[in-house]
Amino acid sequence: MEITESKYAILGTLGDDEGFLTCSMHIAKKLNNSDIIKPYPEFEAAAEDLKSGEISCLLVPGAYPKLNSFIMDSELVVSESFVEKIPALVLSGFHAECPDQIDVIFHHPATTYLLSELSIIYRESSTVSSNPEACRKVMHHTERSIAVTNQLCADHYGLVTYKVLREGINMPWVCFTKNVQRMNALV
Repeated sequence: MEITESKYAILGTLGDDEGFLTCSMHIAKKLNNSDIIKPYPEFEAAAEDLKSGEISCLLVPGAYPKLNSFIMDSELVVSESFVEKIPALVLSGFHAECPDQIDVIFHHPATTYLLSELSIIYRESSTVSSNPEACRKVMHHTERSIAVTNQLCADHYGLVTYKVLREGINMPWVCFTKNVQRMNALV
């Protein structure tokens, strides 16, 4: 990764206080281009803090279904973009072997496409805000659920990996900053 043109004071992205378990936090750490990495429960909350000046950069993966809302937001501007490999995306749970049938599959909206590749029968798919949240939900419903998550999370929460759905794919990433030109035009 060769991003060195700018250094951000505070980079915000999807994550929580449990470490660098989301793909976004993992890549932000790997990017090593900010003094502080601030986790958010959702990208939209980080975007609001970027607009208010609380953070100086928002990092969003290209797979995020609502990426276009940030691109089209007149208060934000793309400052840089790059491609970086994410951790493997896996199907995981607490059962020793993958069950043939399950009540719920927890997953982030960015991984919805992967559900079509599963041979398991499930009653419901439930979207969650992050991969760590998917794993935590499985922990609370161990007998009735599984998760589509990243390998970092599955390992951290002690889940059994049943199947690797995507082996570390190259993901486009977009860094947004506050649109200073728009601010100057308003003054």
